[in-house]
Amino acid sequence: MAKRFIGIDIDSRHLRVAIAASDKGQATLVSATSQPYADREELLQKLRKAVGGPPRYGDRLAAALPAGEGFARWLSFPFADLKKIEAALSFELSAQLPVPEEDCTADFQKPLAAGGAFTVAAAAGRNEAIRPLVETFEEAGLPLQVLDLAPFAYAAGLRGALADGLLVSLTEAETTLALVLEGRPSSYRLLPAASGGTEQGLVPSLLREASALQRAAGRDGLPFHLIGSGAAPALVEALRAEGVEAAIPDLSLEGRPLEPEMLPVAALALRAAIPEKEREFNFRKGAFALSSEWSALKNGLIAAAVLLTLSAASLAGAAYLNYSHKADRTEGLKQEMVRVYKKVFPKAKTIVDVPLQMQSGISELRKRSRTIGAAAQSSPLAILQEISRKLPEEITIDIRDWNYSPETVRMEGHTTSFDAINQISKSLEQSPLFHEAQISDAKMSLDGRRVDFRITLALIKEKAEQ
Repeated sequence: MAKRFIGIDIDSRHLRVAIAASDKGQATLVSATSQPYADREELLQKLRKAVGGPPRYGDRLAAALPAGEGFARWLSFPFADLKKIEAALSFELSAQLPVPEEDCTADFQKPLAAGGAFTVAAAAGRNEAIRPLVETFEEAGLPLQVLDLAPFAYAAGLRGALADGLLVSLTEAETTLALVLEGRPSSYRLLPAASGGTEQGLVPSLLREASALQRAAGRDGLPFHLIGSGAAPALVEALRAEGVEAAIPDLSLEGRPLEPEMLPVAALALRAAIPEKEREFNFRKGAFALSSEWSALKNGLIAAAVLLTLSAASLAGAAYLNYSHKADRTEGLKQEMVRVYKKVFPKAKTIVDVPLQMQSGISELRKRSRTIGAAAQSSPLAILQEISRKLPEEITIDIRDWNYSPETVRMEGHTTSFDAINQISKSLEQSPLFHEAQISDAKMSLDGRRVDFRITLALIKEKAEQ
């Protein structure tokens, strides 16, 4: 019997299920359905029926946590060993999450070599969002083997159908824009819900954020790939009217192209077919591991603890008999390093490699110092001071939006005339901090009393610290 890979997408009103079957190692879609439901009891009943009753041996189910319920970070490590990354992940993520690390479940993708180091995509899902989703499947009697994070799950499932580009996922819950390079998101944006109402409101947001994502990656002119219930033909045409390439991915079922609404759940079915050794995100671990897997994990931990205890006792005895003085000295130095580290970083919970963690902590402190404007020429505070100093005193200007990134500063506001905008641009270009001041938008207001504008300032890169 062929293995089945089942993708499941549940929103507030609809249940969508896609099933793929393995044929000579290749997963092929065999069905995709969408059904409305009125309450939880009806949802559970239709969920069991949609997957064909009780699970079969070899079935693999996958779902995705909404992007708004998780956090993705790209970390850098000097090693590619998965066990070391797993041990250091909690420490690295804790300093970068807006919520306590213990309130999340974290996972990471396989490390990629990048200039002598290794870049690791890491994700943390909110436990308060994971728990009800897992409980739904447990109540339905269905084992959910894979719980990935959108839009990473969609990009993984559609890896064979997408070229490098911008993946736009328009679902009922959220709209995400991901820059996908070599089949993996390298960055993404979660767009405000209000921007997804109409093509007129969504297209400018997509174009603006797509430009920022591509500029940061040194890319330009990448195509848009639209999926989800909001990927209407009118939106595709509206994007094309702006001079960009846009299309709905070509994924077929029985020779017919799938509707955009079904593409996310089809991607989840194909995501379920990816082997675990490929290391995509999966939050079914720790407290949310499958019960059978959790029992095996506990047995493995007990065996590992016994083996570790015996090994430690053996090593300690040998060290005491042969190198007792050196061993005592080494242990004393280790304890001193740990004591100093705890004193400098009192909030640290996990200590794995003191020198490495100390270097990482110092780097994080340097980043924070730049953010608040300490000892950095192009910090946000320094940029604000420079703009204020360079603006002509005789010109009236009102800034309503100021957006900073390490590469650019975007200002939006209004002033009295087009000539005033030109004066502002020329004055800012004279600053040693800005490589260019580009007027990206300027138009007269309806009442003719002011001119609305947008100026993008390209920052001159500072020399890297030695």
